[in-house]
Amino acid sequence: MTFAGVVLDLDGLLLDTERLQAQTGPEVLREFGYAVEQGFFHRLVGLDHDEATRLINHELGAYLDSVALEEAWNGIIDRHMQDEMPLRPGVHRFFDALDAHGLPRSIATNSVTAKAEWKLRRAGLFDRVNAVVGVDQVSRGKPAPHVYIEGAHRLGLSPELCVALDDSDLGVRSAIAAGISTVIQVPDMTPSRERLAHHQVDSLDDALCLLGLGDKPGDSATGRHGK
Repeated sequence: MTFAGVVLDLDGLLLDTERLQAQTGPEVLREFGYAVEQGFFHRLVGLDHDEATRLINHELGAYLDSVALEEAWNGIIDRHMQDEMPLRPGVHRFFDALDAHGLPRSIATNSVTAKAEWKLRRAGLFDRVNAVVGVDQVSRGKPAPHVYIEGAHRLGLSPELCVALDDSDLGVRSAIAAGISTVIQVPDMTPSRERLAHHQVDSLDDALCLLGLGDKPGDSATGRHGK
């Protein structure tokens, strides 16, 4: 596998924020006067904001303003992240391997840039990336290809010279549309529904092995559609 740079998603891939989002869901809706079981919020993982809001309103049989809902959710999550920024397993090993092989890397996220940079600093990862591209720096966020295209360009590379890693189907579609040569999906809380990535693995450690940056290929690494 030949590549010159790596473009990375943030939430759900490097940061364990999707699990935090699901855990805080009941707390968010209590602020609006609704009680919803914890299990419901796992259905929202990997969805974009508009689709998640639609499902919430359908579950409640009511209408919550999407902007107000997002602000409330972000506020509660921010309070939790002030105490601790949870990382996905193997994050530092992954960056250590990129360092050892001299591979540049950027972040391509649907978070706004300032928020993404704040998360990276809180996690101790900001100095480990070469560039951060947030949704506010492009005309359209994922699943449109723009953040991944810009993420490659910030490394001085064309997309076909890069590898992309993302946890969600939304992000995989974005990376493929951008023309990224190899797209690796590392699902977080829910399995892929679309299975469009060139490869799907269980962990960042397995991704390293697949890329030839680890010691031994993992048994869980699979090709497209798991074959």
